[in-house]
Amino acid sequence: MDITHRIWHELVTSSYQAIYSSIYNSRIRNFSDRLNLFTSIVTSASVGGWAIWDEYPGLWGVIIALSQLVNIAKPYISSIRDYELYHEMQMHYQELHFELDKLWLQISMGRLTTDEIADGYEVIYQKYFDLSKKFLKTRVPFNNTMEEKAMKEWNKYLGKYGINEEKNE
Repeated sequence: MDITHRIWHELVTSSYQAIYSSIYNSRIRNFSDRLNLFTSIVTSASVGGWAIWDEYPGLWGVIIALSQLVNIAKPYISSIRDYELYHEMQMHYQELHFELDKLWLQISMGRLTTDEIADGYEVIYQKYFDLSKKFLKTRVPFNNTMEEKAMKEWNKYLGKYGINEEKNE
């Protein structure tokens, strides 16, 4: 595989990785926000909910216990605990993609020699490789729904390069 094909492959792959990790980050953030909202409501209602306690003490006890379990469990839910790391990974893919896109633009305009292309790619690759070591243990789970959404966004994005869905599949 020559260097331009390799750069092209990295370019389109990094765009997909950025899109998929962005969708995953949104899911984590939404899930975390819902848990925080639930515990906040229960905490606030427990202070002012004496009337509810008198009417439904068993139900209210279960809700408070569930809220406390959520508070205890949150630090052990890896996706929530490591949200910042997932966000960094998403930004890492986006930055890699933008750098490759900038290089690809220079290539497509014929402004670079083969040696300049190789040198430019080597700089980007080394930076990506060094930064990616931080994410070795970070796993973004596969999910069919997220995959479908990411593929749709990715195919739209690839239209920027003159590629439509039929060519991409």
